[in-house]
Amino acid sequence: MRYSLASMWRRARNPRRREVVFRPIVVPSTKASDLYASVYAPVIRIWTEAATAILAEYERSLAEITTDAAPDIGARIDMVERDLLSVLVTLRGRIGEWSRIVESWHRRAWKQRVLSATGIDLGTMLGPGDVRTTLEAVIERNVGLVKSVSAEARTRIGESVYRGLRERKPAREVAKEIREATGMARRRALRIAAHQNTALASELQDERRRQAGIETWEWVHSDKTN
Repeated sequence: MRYSLASMWRRARNPRRREVVFRPIVVPSTKASDLYASVYAPVIRIWTEAATAILAEYERSLAEITTDAAPDIGARIDMVERDLLSVLVTLRGRIGEWSRIVESWHRRAWKQRVLSATGIDLGTMLGPGDVRTTLEAVIERNVGLVKSVSAEARTRIGESVYRGLRERKPAREVAKEIREATGMARRRALRIAAHQNTALASELQDERRRQAGIETWEWVHSDKTN
């Protein structure tokens, strides 16, 4: 606990009521869209663009049916993965920037909710350093998720290509499967971005409550199915 909001409230207002109602803080869905666009979409784009080269290698291998077919395609897929590793540092930086933007938005919202409910202006009492550990965890978690999305796309594309070689599938069928693989990766990445947006908001909310010494609270139901 960094400060006792309850004590500050009692000193400022000498209130008779024992409960304070805070308006909910809902991080805009545009923040999730920003995370997807800046971090996850580039991964999907790399695999989507690489699909053309992978398919070309597949067509060549299918035409020749040499013993080197699978290794050649595997090398092409490995090349895509190396490209992804090279941009991971950039993506890590983008995740950090996104998390700082969300934290700044949430901090302002928290101050507004406290001021509205209690009349107390927290002013400069709060800062990004107060939740550094939370933000660092968010960065590492999303780096892991980025790798997971890429690994899943690689696995599905590789399975489609190697199965195609075994079964001598036409290139157009394999191309369809590759498009489905990248489509599934895109949908999963969108879900991850949406979840990470709400997860970060929830973690920041918990951290702000702990800092304020709020140990007891009651949730207000949103009336949503889930």
